[in-house]
Amino acid sequence: MFGITTELPIYYSIICILLGVVYAYFLYRKNNFLSRKITFILFVFRAVVVSVLSFLLLNPLTTIVHHSQEKPLVILAQDVSKSTSNYSDSTSFANLQTELLNNFDIVSYHYSDEVKEGFTSDKKGISTNISKLMDEVDLKYSSRNLLGVVLSSDGLYNEGANPNYHKISKSVPFYTIALGDSSIKKDIQISKVLHNDISFLDNTTPVEIQIKTNKCKGENIVVKLYSENKLLDSKNINIKTNSDFIKTTFNIKNNKSGISKYKVVLNTLKQEASISNNSYTFFIDVIDSKYKILVLSDVVHPDVSAVKSVLDENKNYEVEYQKVSEFNSDNFQKYNLLVSFYIPNNKSHIIEKIKNSDIPLLMFVNSKSVSTLKSIYPTSSISGKNKVQEVNATYNSNFTKFSVSTDLQNFISDLPPLYSIFANYTPSSTSEILLYQKIGIYNTEKPLIVLDETPNRKISVVYAEGLWKWKISDRTEDNYHKNFDELFSKISQYLLIKEDKSRFRIQYDKKVQEGRDIEFTAEYYNENYELDNEKEVTHTITSENNEDYSFVYSKNKNSNYILKVSSLSPNKYYFTSVYNNSDVLIKGQFIVFPKLLEGIETRANHQFLHQFSTESNAQVFPEFNIEQISSVLLNSPLNKTIMHSTEKVESAINKVWILILVLLFIFTEQIVRKYNGFY
Repeated sequence: MFGITTELPIYYSIICILLGVVYAYFLYRKNNFLSRKITFILFVFRAVVVSVLSFLLLNPLTTIVHHSQEKPLVILAQDVSKSTSNYSDSTSFANLQTELLNNFDIVSYHYSDEVKEGFTSDKKGISTNISKLMDEVDLKYSSRNLLGVVLSSDGLYNEGANPNYHKISKSVPFYTIALGDSSIKKDIQISKVLHNDISFLDNTTPVEIQIKTNKCKGENIVVKLYSENKLLDSKNINIKTNSDFIKTTFNIKNNKSGISKYKVVLNTLKQEASISNNSYTFFIDVIDSKYKILVLSDVVHPDVSAVKSVLDENKNYEVEYQKVSEFNSDNFQKYNLLVSFYIPNNKSHIIEKIKNSDIPLLMFVNSKSVSTLKSIYPTSSISGKNKVQEVNATYNSNFTKFSVSTDLQNFISDLPPLYSIFANYTPSSTSEILLYQKIGIYNTEKPLIVLDETPNRKISVVYAEGLWKWKISDRTEDNYHKNFDELFSKISQYLLIKEDKSRFRIQYDKKVQEGRDIEFTAEYYNENYELDNEKEVTHTITSENNEDYSFVYSKNKNSNYILKVSSLSPNKYYFTSVYNNSDVLIKGQFIVFPKLLEGIETRANHQFLHQFSTESNAQVFPEFNIEQISSVLLNSPLNKTIMHSTEKVESAINKVWILILVLLFIFTEQIVRKYNGFY
């Protein structure tokens, strides 16, 4: 469809036509050509040219409408996880696609832990994530004429969210092709192993083994725990019912630092359906020491308990409480952090020890400990009469030492008041203020919590008391004290973390899940601590089986060295990174832990498929019947072709054919005039 309009009123075009006619009349009224027919033709040519040129001054717009049809779209998705490896359906999906192409637009996928296009006969997916497939459908096809999704599945999803609660689970029909055997078979399986990821040297770590059994009444099973192929312990368990859920616990003594590998193994029963779920490998990172924190105070104060409770919750901290009057100050150097509460001015021997120490310090100050603060932290000063006043807190949005969650920022603005020193504050030039004092309705520049890093140590000062009120005010429906804990956890973490002064540094993850790439980043600094990444860095990885892999970092003198290693098989690995073939090197270790999701459950869950399809207004196909699937889709109420109309508006001035036509008329007129002796 074609239409034309102008920016100015369309009736102006009549004036353009009259202008062309009048112009041609005055030009040809006295020309005496041999033929009146030639005069008329030239008159028309000139009238058309002038009319068109004047009409173009009105900026005419052309409108072209295109009509198109969109056929219904059907998405075919093949489950290629290991649990469906006994079912070869790639050819069936290809035939179904051919059958449906006459009536529908088709998009094909195969899915497991990832979603990829097309079909495949290689069923090695290590997990099943149906919600990721639904994310793909929602992202790319939610605005299309989508009739439905046809997917094969055994109903065993083990990664991602529950598909029944996905936002498109009720708006898009999901037709499912049921795979697998839903009957109960004789089987014992390790369903879960609960353990700490991190433990400390010489500590005992409990490990809970959860075992599911089916049709095993009267059988005896042996649960064995191995460490590096060495048997640590075993237990015999008698199964008393047909379907049983058993929990048993082992205690592991961590006597070697580093990453330790453990394996739980169940004995194999006669006629057992699957033995791949009879073993489970896990790893524990054993750290050779904890952070030791000393809490010093002579006062019985609820603030001490409130802050100490935060430190006690961290499994990496070993917190010790001492009274100032009873503490032997010769033992300072064994601690990684000192937390002092309201140490009075008369404890000069302790104050001098703290002042001369380089241990990070978290100091709580009230009106009775101002002189102590001046002695220990002289670069900051308070001048006043040591009176107190009620103050609220406001967050410093320019704070950069560490990030603070939005919940904590909102929490800070609604807190009850504390008692702070009524004085003039002069913060250190190197410090950063985390919280300001708010007096009444006025925001001030006075610090409430400040953090500083001097050449010798890190210091944080809290200029108030009454923090226990903040903790009891921090209550939500599902989490008590979350914001209070975050505040003092982050302050203590900042104080404990030591800056890495080494010139060759590497960052990497100690634990990587099977199927993921392993990324290493490295930096080298010259003697002036300037980034110098011009030389080559080599990297060697050795597995526990003594298999070696050699790599070279990608280098860029303006950024980090980067190395990405494609997914390795589950195992424990050691690495050595060497800078420029010199004696500058870093050694480390990491583990690739298995993603044991497929094969744990042997019974197909067709009940889930029925619920999933029914709630999305679709149905389950008990077998791969191409004719039945095609018939159901053809008879679907969503099988409708949609007509689309698109309208394109352009300026007629941009049309080349108009220019060509006008020039053709002009040249033709001039040629005829010259041929007949007129110029």
